[in-house]
Amino acid sequence: MSEPQTRTHIDISLNILKRFNRALNFDIYIQRTESSYTKIFKKGDLIDWDRVTLYEDKGITHFYLTLSDYEIYGNFVERLGDQLVGNSKKFSNTEARELLRDLAQFTVHEMIDKMNVDERAVYNATNVVEGCLDILDKDPKGILGIMSMLSNQPYIMKHSVMVSIFSVLLAKAHGINSETNLTVIGLGAFLHDVGVSQLTFDPEDEDQLTPEQRKEMNRHPEVGRQLLDRIRGIRSEVLQIVVQHHEQPNGAGYPNGLRDNDIYPPAKMVSIADTFSSLITKRSYREGFSVSEAVNIMRESVGKFDKGLLDQFSKIVLPKKAS
Repeated sequence: MSEPQTRTHIDISLNILKRFNRALNFDIYIQRTESSYTKIFKKGDLIDWDRVTLYEDKGITHFYLTLSDYEIYGNFVERLGDQLVGNSKKFSNTEARELLRDLAQFTVHEMIDKMNVDERAVYNATNVVEGCLDILDKDPKGILGIMSMLSNQPYIMKHSVMVSIFSVLLAKAHGINSETNLTVIGLGAFLHDVGVSQLTFDPEDEDQLTPEQRKEMNRHPEVGRQLLDRIRGIRSEVLQIVVQHHEQPNGAGYPNGLRDNDIYPPAKMVSIADTFSSLITKRSYREGFSVSEAVNIMRESVGKFDKGLLDQFSKIVLPKKAS
């Protein structure tokens, strides 16, 4: 799936950029209209933070790089991601959340837009998951800050992070507390749609799929497993989550029509998080459903989800009196 033609610039975190304390090796832009950008700093400049403050005072909250320069910034974010996982005390809570958002954005861009599904991408995805787990342990409400920063991101970026977070929350509610197991579940959830990178169409552009598109779409879990299977060190549990996240207890899922006891339990969790995230997110062809509407839709899909897990998930996302 190629990079959307309308996307020419990607937004970055100014809090993270403040750690780039040297001359820029990329240009920085602000957005003037939906399709026009103005360069405010050029390669070789030192950032004038007083000038940045003036822009912020005018209500400009997003700053951008061109796609051609984005990998330079991404490499910088990768190195910071290593530092965050190794010693999160070096970062403020705000910096940690924004760094995880930018690292997740760069990782999804590499895997889905550029189709670079490799050891580097999986390593970065693991750092995102481990960073989110750290925030969740220190400040459970802090994880909401990460999700709130995803509002202006492309669907696949928002979806990957949200499914990972919701899957981990469900796993913890189910009694899974091992950091290793939570990382596996979070990583499988983050990578669950990696096979979408190989589609010949963008599913976000389609309200209704043609029979040919549906057939292709139904192969994406197996394609994702195959892409990841060639990566050194990938755990078999992660592969199981990726290939089984569309299986259903009633046997009506895909790609293999597995039934209840044959489905890997964490894949059942990711299935719930996947559908919930899709329903509450605004799509190109519909508005997002409310949390309660999404849960009701899922409850009405009898046999599609593990009932016990769905009940547990409902208690997490719904007010107590409504769950």
